[in-house]
Amino acid sequence: MENMKGFWVIVVMIIVLVSFFMLSRYLVKRVEMGEGDMVLPVLDEEENVLYESAAKFRMHMKFLDEYDDALAVAIESQNWDAISKYAMLLKNTSPLIFTGKRKVELPKEFVLLDTSFHFQSLAVVEASESREMVRLNIEYEKLQQTCDECHEKYKKKE
Repeated sequence: MENMKGFWVIVVMIIVLVSFFMLSRYLVKRVEMGEGDMVLPVLDEEENVLYESAAKFRMHMKFLDEYDDALAVAIESQNWDAISKYAMLLKNTSPLIFTGKRKVELPKEFVLLDTSFHFQSLAVVEASESREMVRLNIEYEKLQQTCDECHEKYKKKE
């Protein structure tokens, strides 16, 4: 009889988990299909409004800029510990998240540039772990190109 009690507890847990799984899949499909009252803003190409709060976005981007500057200094001095530290800080940040908006609310090109930023940051982290200076410089240059492309398209001229 004791064995049956454990069996029924497991059966009930499986039923509950499957129910939650199916419900979550339904809700995700509902959002993806555009059902409900979800209204997505249309971005004005002239203004390129990418963020909910300009002040917060600028603050976060300033941190990214400071990490990048520190990484450049660390690369120049070949300080491998600092290179790893600042490369990881860059990898763990996301301009997309700084916008305060969801991916579907942003231009696809911005999302792609954010993804490219992450891949290039990861490549810099991997190059720093290998301690190959030539590889590190190549990956860092690619990261800089990704940042420059995004800034050229989306950064407001001051």
